[in-house]
Amino acid sequence: MFLANNTQKLAARILEAHIKENRVASSYIFSGREENSITAEMDTDQGSADIKETFAVAFACALENGAKKLFGFEDSLILQRICNRNYPDVRWLGEDRDARSIKIEAVREVIQWAYRKPYEGSWKICMVVKAERLTEEAANAFLKTLEEPPERTVFCLLVEEKGHLLETIQSRSFEIRLMAAAVQPTHAGLSSLEALPVREIFETYATLPREEAKQKLDGLMSLSREKIYELASEKKDPAENIQRWIEAMDLLYDSKAALDMNVNQKLMATRLAMRLRRLFPSQKVFM
Repeated sequence: MFLANNTQKLAARILEAHIKENRVASSYIFSGREENSITAEMDTDQGSADIKETFAVAFACALENGAKKLFGFEDSLILQRICNRNYPDVRWLGEDRDARSIKIEAVREVIQWAYRKPYEGSWKICMVVKAERLTEEAANAFLKTLEEPPERTVFCLLVEEKGHLLETIQSRSFEIRLMAAAVQPTHAGLSSLEALPVREIFETYATLPREEAKQKLDGLMSLSREKIYELASEKKDPAENIQRWIEAMDLLYDSKAALDMNVNQKLMATRLAMRLRRLFPSQKVFM
């Protein structure tokens, strides 16, 4: 497969890192407008497919193949079966794109399926096409599953904008953005950003109201993501620097998930600061 821009290359790299480091999340949001799919040139039979679906399928195939790379399975029998909708451990929800909504009955059926052991592979993966169509009742039922997700089960939510989903679903999902690189927003002063504010996290995040702390972590995740996009577009930047920011974004995601699970906020802030300190040794935690 030919990845047409740095956004797609970065998305593949992040998902590969999650597999390699055994940090696979229980839920991923694959976001991006469908018209952006034309920026990708595919060497597979899915050339006209939505790029979000292409990445979600590749991710599922890599998990089931036990592979470290996201692509390179064009001739894989598992890939063909997933694409043909006859692989038992990958379930599709909302495939009728003309349907106005995804109702709770369909979600309940998928939830029951998710809690069963894999039939053939090592993972169970559920693809939710145009997930913004989940009714409020269906979204809330889905959210309860994400609060206590089944083991070795991954939900892939395909949506144009993650803001179309419940905030609580967003907070429990790792976003993979697949917008065209040319339209990626950038933060002012991003080029000069060398690290995340470790000292601020250590000194203030423990005492913030919990929802405000979550918002702060969301902001830092967004900042980290934009920094990764920027570094990926600079050929001169060493790969290890990009990897450092990918790891930082993972730490932020894990910290927010911990807050959702009502862990001690002071402990979360201290651990996050210390771990970021190892990634960015130039940053001082203490006076």
